[in-house]
This record gives sequence, C-alpha cells and structure tokens, in this order.
Amino acid sequence: MKFTSSIKPLSEAVSNAVLALPPKATDFRFESVTMTLDKKTLSLFATDGDVSFTTSIPVESADKGTVVLSAKRLQDILRNMYDAVAEFKTEKKDGEGEVSFSIKTDRGSYRIAGSISKSEKEEKIGNFDVEFSIAGNELKKIADTTLFAASTDAMRPAMMGVLFEIYKDELRAVSTDGHRLVRVIKPLESNATDKVKAIVPARVLSIVQKSLSSDDEVEVSISTKESKVKFVIGATKIVAGLIAENYPNYEAVIPLENDKQMIINRTNMLGSVKRVARFSSRGDVRFQIEPKEIRISAENADEGSAAEETLPCEFKSENLLIGFNAKFIEDALSHIESEEVKFELSTPTRATIIKPHGDEKNNLLMLVMPVRINV
Repeated sequence: MKFTSSIKPLSEAVSNAVLALPPKATDFRFESVTMTLDKKTLSLFATDGDVSFTTSIPVESADKGTVVLSAKRLQDILRNMYDAVAEFKTEKKDGEGEVSFSIKTDRGSYRIAGSISKSEKEEKIGNFDVEFSIAGNELKKIADTTLFAASTDAMRPAMMGVLFEIYKDELRAVSTDGHRLVRVIKPLESNATDKVKAIVPARVLSIVQKSLSSDDEVEVSISTKESKVKFVIGATKIVAGLIAENYPNYEAVIPLENDKQMIINRTNMLGSVKRVARFSSRGDVRFQIEPKEIRISAENADEGSAAEETLPCEFKSENLLIGFNAKFIEDALSHIESEEVKFELSTPTRATIIKPHGDEKNNLLMLVMPVRINV
C-alpha cells in the first residue's frame, strides 16, 4: 500500500493510539498499531485486550491495504521528525507476512519492519442501552476534577474507577480512595429511564481526557448487559470494559449536619498550605480556625523545624482545631476554580466538605477526612 500525508497529523494519531497500549507487553498484538488504508482514509487501531482505540485521518491515495507496526517504534520515529509531507509505502519481504514500511521525505528515507498478518480487531458490541452527548470541555473538566481522587489500590477495584450515575437529565461523576471523595453534577439529557450506574476505569477516562480538545462533542454509550462503554470523539472511538464491581455507598459518608462554615480565599489558602506543609514530618497540617482568621501550622520535631501562617477568613462558630493530610487539601483546592471556597466542618474527627463558595446547587463537592493530631 502507498499513501501521502503530513507527518504531524499521523504522529498525533499514533500517539493517541499508543495511550491504549500497556506500558509493557509480551504479546506483539498488544504493542502494535494496525493501519488500514482505504483510498483517502487511513484508519489506526490499537488495543491492550480490554481497551480499544480507533481513529482515522485523511490521506492522499488510491490504494488499499493493511500493515501492522510496532506502535511505540513508529511513535518515536514520527515525533522526532520535522513536519513535512511524506510518502509512506509498504513492500513485501521474503518472510511470510513480513513487509518493509518506508517513510520518504524531501530530506531522506526511513524504513522499519512490519507485518500484514492478522491482528486484533475492534470488538463488536451488541447493544448500547444508555447514550448521551457532552461537550468535550465539560467531559475534560469532569475527568480533571475526579481522577486525582480515584484509588490506586488493586485490592479495592471498584474505587479504581470513576462512578458515572446517569439520570434522564443529569450526570453524576464520583471518585474516592476511602480518605477523600469528589462528586461532580452536570446537567445533560440522556435516554436513561431509570438511574444507571457505570464504573469507568480511571485509566480509560484518562485516555479519553488526553484525546479531547475543547471544541469536541463526545458521544457516550454504555452497555449495561455487556459491561462496556464507548466514547466517540469525531473520528476517534474508544471502547473499554467497565469495572464490574459494586461501588461503595458514597452518599452515606457525606455528612449532612456540618454546621460550622469557613469561607476563605482559595488561592491564598492553597499557597499557605503548600509552604507550611514542607515543614511537616508526616505530611499533615493543622488548622486553628477562629472567627476572623485561620492559623495554618506544621512542625518536624526531629529536625527542630516548624512553620505557621495566618490568613483572614469568615467563620462564625467557636474555635476549632483540626488536622488534614496536606496533599489532600492541596489537591482539592487545585481542582476548584472559584475565587473563594467554603469549608463545612463539624468536629476534629468528622469528614469536612469543601466546595466553591456560591455553588448553592452543590454541582461540585469534595470531602476530606481529617487526621488525628497531637495537641
């Protein structure tokens, strides 16, 4: 087969396809990209056996054909080349099913080994029973806001994904690692007649996130019977298995009676926590919250180091001393966009809710468990 294309769009397509492949693979099927040419369309397919990635780009050709190449080898070659129009061609070699894949530009020619043997094919799903559309920037924001809180503990597989709760008029996305929780609510229209739950693996949502641009429209389809999810982004299609586990009852851990509220500038607090936490021996920080100010402190008794900063805040309850894992507070504040945030607290041992100040509909809610501190 033979076709002509600019290097840049092909390089981008191959790099996106590589996202679906495992970091290390012993089976060539799961470290390769299959390129199928049908005249003016070049399709690329890659899979790790569970996640499949398909995309296509326009090319100049009157040919047809298929070639299977080492995906990371091809990616490395293309991304180190300058952007130019190149001629791509396969030629048969002596070995059965073996081909030579060449790239020719105005500066030189390059050649790698390939194959025309049968590769993994896109899995056919019988029926997707839940479907909805969402703007690319909205889905990207959901991924940005939830992925950081998903668990990486393989002993808790359900929490290694993001729970999608699909209603007729809204989507709820939830992630938790048992110490913190994020819930995002996004109004949208779907064909769901009852609430549908689907746990999308964090890795899959990350692949989708990296494949998105802000002006994309994403079609999401879920097969509850086959436990599959499909994301269609323009010419790109990502199909993956869902996590077939029961997600924890997250609503049961969201406190409803946190009657102490602190309002504070998000950027100032984030900066203070980052600076003070560097002096902590355990990675935690103390919040001494008073009616008009909060003192953020940490210490390392072994090194004789300590830090404390004071910030203005709005707090109308009795003084409260509470400790947190500094990284959890940093992550929460980094993924909120509002100028001010509201902390809803109760006691030093109960979960604290963090959300954008002024978000009366609770479209974004973050929960962080406190840590025990030595007084």
